[in-house]
Amino acid sequence: MAVISSTGTTFVTGVGEIIGEVTAISFSGVSATEIETSNLADYNKKYILGTVDGGTVEVTVNSISSTIPSVIVAGDATPTPFSVRFGGAGAGYTVTFSAYVQSVKSEAGVDQVVKNTYTLQISSLVVMS
Repeated sequence: MAVISSTGTTFVTGVGEIIGEVTAISFSGVSATEIETSNLADYNKKYILGTVDGGTVEVTVNSISSTIPSVIVAGDATPTPFSVRFGGAGAGYTVTFSAYVQSVKSEAGVDQVVKNTYTLQISSLVVMS
């Protein structure tokens, strides 16, 4: 079994636009609410799962001039489809999801590239392929 390198990772909108050069990405993880269903006759607690929370994704990218027209902004009322390709072509896997853009932060400094950090709230099933 071989490990997957993060080299070649891309962050793409649902219409195929690459959003900068990925320097870091973090998925918070998917979780579900636990609903207790125990009653007085039970000796052990019982649970069912409630709604699923897709979690958040934080993506930091180097801004590149060719992606400026497609920079995503926070506050849109409609979720945007995204995909993250880990490991580049032929040697990794793709994660697809829809998400609301919670925030966009830009950072610039002396002798540095401009970086954008996107925080996305996942609002769909997360599919790995």
